[in-house]
Order: sequence, then structure tokens, then C-alpha cells
Amino acid sequence: MLNKSVARRYAEAFFSIAREAGKIDEYQNELGKIVQTIEEIPDLKEYFAHPLLPAKDKKEIAKQVFSSAVSPLTLNFLLLVLDKKRQNYLELINNQYVEMADESRNIKKAELISAMPISDQDVKTLADNLTRSTGKTIQLDVSIDPSIIGGVKIRMGDKIIDASIAKKLEMLKKNLQTAKIS
Repeated sequence: MLNKSVARRYAEAFFSIAREAGKIDEYQNELGKIVQTIEEIPDLKEYFAHPLLPAKDKKEIAKQVFSSAVSPLTLNFLLLVLDKKRQNYLELINNQYVEMADESRNIKKAELISAMPISDQDVKTLADNLTRSTGKTIQLDVSIDPSIIGGVKIRMGDKIIDASIAKKLEMLKKNLQTAKIS
């Protein structure tokens, strides 16, 4: 697994520049565009990742592909990443940047796991309640997991709210195993 702290340092540096310039959204879009383009163009990711190709050649290709698509500052950031041989971290750098941008906008992402589909109104109500209790704007990503049987599970960063039937059954089983019968 790639080292997240390396990606975080690059993202922090780029985010700092974006904040000073007042272009957090613009640079976020451009960095996302770079990551997406590298994924979409056949063999470009492998070309950038090839250890025997000189950084000079990689930077030349990057200029040809991205000079008209992104701002000069974002292009220079990409060239720096290529120069320092950190191109494998680009996706992680982008993810870290997005987290920082969301934090600056007071947005927190959370995952809502349910056994069955939940109505949009219920998702909105739950997001509104979480927004009130956390003081941050909560954006819920909804997923379905039939193994939780019923109820919901919410994951916000390192916090988990588990109100699923599977968890309640697990706790009941544990209580029954430890109960003393006289």
C-alpha cells in the first residue's frame, strides 16, 4: 500500500497554494481532471510509472497532454510530482486534497449502510439530523448490505454508529453466553 503521509504532504502543499490564491474549487477540479485523464488514456499511467524512463520525457508528455487543460500552476504541480517520482501517489494526493477542500467548506462525508433501500426523504432527514448534531454539513453515501438484516450503520471517519439488527443479535448472543444461570 502506498504511503498516505507522502500523498498528504503533497496535497497539503498544493492546497495551501490554492487557499492563498482563493482557487480551492478550481484546483480541485483540475487535479481531478489530471487523475481521470491519466486513467482514461491507454498506457499513460504505465508510462508515467515506468522507472527506467527519464523524468524529462514524462514531463514533456505531461505538458503536451495537460498544458491546454489545466492552469499553469496545476501543470507545474504535476511536473513536480513527476520530477520527484511520486506519480503513483497522484490519486491519493487528489483524495487527500478533496478531503482538505471539504474540511475547509465544513463538509464531512459519511457512509450509510442499510439492509434495504432507503427513501431519499429518509436519507435527507438523517443527513439533516447528523448535520445538526455535528455542526458540519454531512453528505451521505448510501450502500446496501443485506447481512446487517435490518436497521442502519453509519460510518463517519473513525466513528461508527451501529443500529443494525445484526449488531443487536450479536450483543444479545454475547449477553446470553456470559449470563449466569442459577
